[in-house]
Amino acid sequence: MQWWNDHRLAVIFLAGYLVLLAHHAWKGQRHVKSLSDYLVAGRQLGGWVVALSFYATFMSTNTFIGASGKSWDAGLIWCLGIFVYVGLCAVSWFVVAPRFVPLTREYESLTVSDFLGHHYQSMRLRRLAALVILVASVIYLVAIYRGSALALASFLDLDYELCVLLVFLVVTSYTLAGGFQSVVLTDALQGSLMVVGAVGMLIGLIIKGGGLGNMLEQVQLQDPKLVAWEGNMALINVLGLALAVGIKYVVEPRQLSRFYGLKNKQALRTASWVAPLLITITYISLLPIGALAHAVISMDAIDKTDQVVPYLLGTTKIFGPFLSTLFLLVLVSAAMSSIDSVLLVAASAVDHDLLTSGHPEGIQARVRGAVRRTRVWVVIISVVTMLISISPLQKDIVTLTSLSGSLYGACFLPALVVGLFWKRATAVASLVSCSVGSVTVIGWYLAKRWKYTDLHEIYVGLAVGLGTFLLLGWLNVGQPRESD
Repeated sequence: MQWWNDHRLAVIFLAGYLVLLAHHAWKGQRHVKSLSDYLVAGRQLGGWVVALSFYATFMSTNTFIGASGKSWDAGLIWCLGIFVYVGLCAVSWFVVAPRFVPLTREYESLTVSDFLGHHYQSMRLRRLAALVILVASVIYLVAIYRGSALALASFLDLDYELCVLLVFLVVTSYTLAGGFQSVVLTDALQGSLMVVGAVGMLIGLIIKGGGLGNMLEQVQLQDPKLVAWEGNMALINVLGLALAVGIKYVVEPRQLSRFYGLKNKQALRTASWVAPLLITITYISLLPIGALAHAVISMDAIDKTDQVVPYLLGTTKIFGPFLSTLFLLVLVSAAMSSIDSVLLVAASAVDHDLLTSGHPEGIQARVRGAVRRTRVWVVIISVVTMLISISPLQKDIVTLTSLSGSLYGACFLPALVVGLFWKRATAVASLVSCSVGSVTVIGWYLAKRWKYTDLHEIYVGLAVGLGTFLLLGWLNVGQPRESD
């Protein structure tokens, strides 16, 4: 009874949110007639809803909990990552999308893997790309399951393991039902909550701390480096982490999948301005929070940076009971908006690109039972990552998400982005660069874990992957693709 009295408002908010999710799942289910409907909503979505979905999909608990809290240790130098995030988002919409979207229709592709397979006429590349997507998706899902469970645990004062299970049941259910359309509609709702929540969180913290000037003075007294240019983290590492995460705007399949849903050029133009604007507002609001939180949280209250934002909302209640509860719901929705998209991308990579492609009956298999099989893989992948997230294998959120971003950058930036514009690009160059890029990222990540180096794996992975791609293309190794 006491638990109900303490969390009644939270349960009411959460119940209303779940009702909306159920409505979107029902609405999406009504329109699923083919694999195209399930994976890309029949390419019939408007610019605003796609922009909000693009934004919400990226703005997971990595941003609201991981990235926001990271400046608790790093200091305000962490905010320099804003330039990286916004710049890469603009590249995605103004450089990649105008070239990528027409080609997806020309190739009738439904996934990034089959896009690469068609673009370079290489089944091996398609399968390798799908394998990279699966591995990177599992890594990322573990991080987001952890972040969502931390948010929900703070929201309802429940055990972490139980919260992981609850998130699994909710997100997997509506992803199964409505596919891409229900995911995008839910993302639009979640994105609206997130941008308001991000701005509100910064304003609430500043009010709680007695004004920005007063807070900066208090933080400087505790640790001058938190507000200094040198910070508590090397600039090259700050930019490396930002690049490893932000590169996903350009190359990550869950972000690029939003381009597939756009219905026309006008929708593309609208989304191209709305998405970067939302990204800019949110990062300006969130990245300083960890550092500024020193003004209202004692040093010994926080063991890990992932705890900063849940502590602000759950323990200090910087907005009061009503708004703090509302913003904790924002954290839960942020997590769910990323899990659903990654589940769809990973499941389609397994069935559509790894298992179905290349077989004589491949075309028929895409039609017969394709949606059912993809749903089965949604469940399998969700179960596996959920179990890992409650095991000792899970690590801190920012580290995991930056590793997955490094894999995508090293493997897909050459073939998927540079290859869109460079006529000398070949299937061999793409295949080899993808292979050596992924091996380099994983090897360098392990070397960093074993203390052999401090340099982030994104730098080395991009250099090796892109360098290999350009070298082999310049040497004309393999047959160049036909001019578009």
